Amino acid sequence: MLGILLTVVGVAVAFTVRALSFARYMHLEDLGLDVDPAVGPDLFALLVAPTVAERTFFYLSVGLVPVGLVLLIVGWRHRSRPAR
Repeated sequence: MLGILLTVVGVAVAFTVRALSFARYMHLEDLGLDVDPAVGPDLFALLVAPTVAERTFFYLSVGLVPVGLVLLIVGWRHRSRPAR
C-alpha cells in the first residue's frame, strides 16, 4: 500500500510542479513580456526558469516514484509466496 501511495504522490507532485511552472510562463507571455524590448530574452528566461524550490520538489517527487515501485514489487512478491 505504501508503494502505491509513494508512486501516486510522486507523480502528482511532479505534474503539479511542471503545471505551475508552465502557468507562470503562460502568464508572463500573456502580459507580453516575451516580446517586450525592455525585458529582453535573457531576463525573460530568468523570469520563467524554475526556482530552486520547484526543482527540489520536482527531483524529490521523481525520486519517490522508483522507491514506491520497488516497495510495490517487494510487497507483491512477499505476498505471493506460499506460507510455510
